[in-house]
Amino acid sequence: MNDTPRYSTLRDYLRVLRSHRVLIIGVMVAFAAAAFLVSSLQKKEYTAETDLLFRDVSQDLSLVGQTSIPELAPDQRAAINADRVTRPDVVDQVRRSLNTNKTTSQIKDEVSTQVGAKTNFVVVQATDANPQFATTLANAFGREVQQLDTAAVQKRIDSVISQLRRNLRTAKKSQDATALTTIQVLESQIAHLQAIKELARPVEIAKAATVPGSPSSPKTARNTILGALVGLAFGLLAAFLRDSLDRRLRNADEVQAELHLPVIGRVPDDALGHAGFANGRVDDADVESHLEAFRMLRTNLEFLQAGTPMKTVMVTSGLPEEGKSTVALALAGAAAVAGKRTLLVECDLRRPCLADRLGIEEEPGLTDYLLGEAKPADILQVVKLGAAGGANGSNGGEAQDEASSMVCITAGKTAQLPAEMLGSDRFSSFLSKVSKAYDMVVLDTSPILSVVDALELAPQVDGLLVCVRLSKTTREEAKAAREALGHLPGRPTGVVVTGYRPGDESYYGYAYGGYRSSE
Repeated sequence: MNDTPRYSTLRDYLRVLRSHRVLIIGVMVAFAAAAFLVSSLQKKEYTAETDLLFRDVSQDLSLVGQTSIPELAPDQRAAINADRVTRPDVVDQVRRSLNTNKTTSQIKDEVSTQVGAKTNFVVVQATDANPQFATTLANAFGREVQQLDTAAVQKRIDSVISQLRRNLRTAKKSQDATALTTIQVLESQIAHLQAIKELARPVEIAKAATVPGSPSSPKTARNTILGALVGLAFGLLAAFLRDSLDRRLRNADEVQAELHLPVIGRVPDDALGHAGFANGRVDDADVESHLEAFRMLRTNLEFLQAGTPMKTVMVTSGLPEEGKSTVALALAGAAAVAGKRTLLVECDLRRPCLADRLGIEEEPGLTDYLLGEAKPADILQVVKLGAAGGANGSNGGEAQDEASSMVCITAGKTAQLPAEMLGSDRFSSFLSKVSKAYDMVVLDTSPILSVVDALELAPQVDGLLVCVRLSKTTREEAKAAREALGHLPGRPTGVVVTGYRPGDESYYGYAYGGYRSSE
């Protein structure tokens, strides 16, 4: 079991973002569009504001000794009066003054108050679908609060004046020697209070409401941006959740960690299904970049078993569609171009494909020889390599120019018992003979997890290549392949990663001849 953390470096996180960028962007755009749509369908509302300044008149009343209320700080006074702006008597008076069909409850719900952080003003906010009515409502609350509070202060002053006048009458009737002084003090206080009454302004409208030019809600632009941010968060969550549940191998490091085998080659995704050196012109930049990967595979294979030449190589995979036939063709072609006498044998008798790719005859082939229905010379077909373009097959032995051709043996006619045929003494004798006649024999075999054919061949070859396709092979499949290989006799075994794309962590190349280079 591989216990390596799935996200251990920044590179791992960037891989998730790159791999699932379409999902992330899609979720983000969906949330932004939904927020925009919801905001567009909401009813527009407008908010008008009136600023009120509450003054403390108790200091004036203290001059005549008529107040018992301690003086408050401006912010405390504003906070207390902010709650009083929407008291029932004010709301009821506003409703009567506006002569509206709205109920007192509806009017109260449309009005809110708050204290200005720096000014200590009480800000009255009125919100309505009609901007003119919102303005009228905010100003009405300011006006009614001012009138009611002023009337309350004046009533309080009148009460004090009435008391002083009663005291004045009593003093005038008194025969006390100090009565004259008392009368003068009382008359002065009464005059002062009358002046205060005339000038008393416990509430001042610091700023009247004006008609708002734009709606206060919905805030379409803000909501769209917030929707996009929320979508981004959900998109990232979905991407990492999907990636954590995805059991497919994504890069060469994961392949090597799961199989515990060295990665000796990488084949690009757009090279799969082609015939390697026997397909296309080698002076084409894209083809040449593929061929360099094949040359690297051939070179690395020589180091897989140091000191002893590896003449027979079996190419297999865990399951079908992992690029084993492409790798077998590429390896054989690279060896032939390097000047080696090379034989490619199609041992996948259940799903043959080499004849079609190389444009050669399907029969006679390996099964025909193993059944005794064809001679060795009948099944050998020469495949031309190099700049001529395409594959050119012919029967009748090896090519005259071995450096620019290889020999291929196709699967032949359909076999009834393929596993038994590959495990027969006749096949062992055949493999022994061709390994002496050729510098390299490449066997394209069946997948090891699908059928037992490849397991019959493994003990007879010098080395094995296992193909693993990125973004297709799962961890469980790789583990099963590793266990299957563990039951075989020890052979030098390497892994060929197939299906990588530019931008993948496993993508690499070399800047020779003008073709692609990347780390």
